[in-house]
Amino acid sequence: MKFTIDKQEKYTLFRLDEENLNSLLAPDLKSEFVLLNNEGVRNLIFDMSNIKYVDSSGLSAILTANRLWKDYGCFVVTGATHSSVKKTDRNIPIRSYTEYRSHY
Repeated sequence: MKFTIDKQEKYTLFRLDEENLNSLLAPDLKSEFVLLNNEGVRNLIFDMSNIKYVDSSGLSAILTANRLWKDYGCFVVTGATHSSVKKTDRNIPIRSYTEYRSHY
């Protein structure tokens, strides 16, 4: 799995550098989310701008991150273009990266 992590003072940006978020990548992504949470990352931005397709396993990984940060800090999805991810906006804040940076 290819990804980029950019740690800033108030947030960490996690960019998945893959076109598909599917059952092959979802377990590794969940593990990375758990590691970041255990490292004490309080605010995580998940940049999905490179992702073209998300299956149910990928969606489950995103929802896992949302649960991990629910009472701990802030989890924000940005760059989501896949319809299944956009539908989760009721549960996960989907924002632009610029909008998030201006808030924090």
